[in-house]
Amino acid sequence: MKKLAISAVILVCVLFVAQTAAATDYSIGLMGSGSLMMNGAMYGGSFMFGMTGAWTIDVDDSLWPDASDSTARWNYLWTNYFTYDDTAGAKAWWGLFDGTTLPTVPWFEFVTTSPGGTVAGDCTFRIMIRDWNGDGLLSQSEKHKDSQIVYTLSINPDLGTDAFVDMCGHGSISSGNFKFVNPPQMNIIQLVGHLDVQECPSPVEDTTWGTIKALYQ
Repeated sequence: MKKLAISAVILVCVLFVAQTAAATDYSIGLMGSGSLMMNGAMYGGSFMFGMTGAWTIDVDDSLWPDASDSTARWNYLWTNYFTYDDTAGAKAWWGLFDGTTLPTVPWFEFVTTSPGGTVAGDCTFRIMIRDWNGDGLLSQSEKHKDSQIVYTLSINPDLGTDAFVDMCGHGSISSGNFKFVNPPQMNIIQLVGHLDVQECPSPVEDTTWGTIKALYQ
């Protein structure tokens, strides 16, 4: 029995080490530009710190009105994506962009020269436009002032190359200088956050405790 208990502890430790090996948490800063008000709805740029290379975040805007009619495009986004939170002291409009509100889930891609390789996958994001006046009516200044945007990243291991081959993970990046610019113009943005990358867990065959005990009888 003692031998069995020791063996079980060793097995658990081995599995724990295997699942937590080669984990890296990158603190990253991104600088770039883009606009949801322009066709393509894409943002991209370079890294300020944490990695070197280029980054892209893309949104499927195939169902949105064309950017040539900026009023129709804005009204579509405002009507279909934003809801109002009238909590006292925190009144704001929140816009959710994910697989339930878009034809396809937004995606991200980091093509790095350091640490080297491509890491990519799905992302969702939320935009908060503060109701500074607290009246439930969107003013032009509220629309065009700096707003908050938060991206949640989910790594697809099948898309990784070099340092990111067969890597899983997740992350979050955010900015306080997101803007809706109308007429459509590029929005300069800075994002900071982290990307937690680790080796994908190896599949473990299901078995019973009786089977394990039988190995040591």
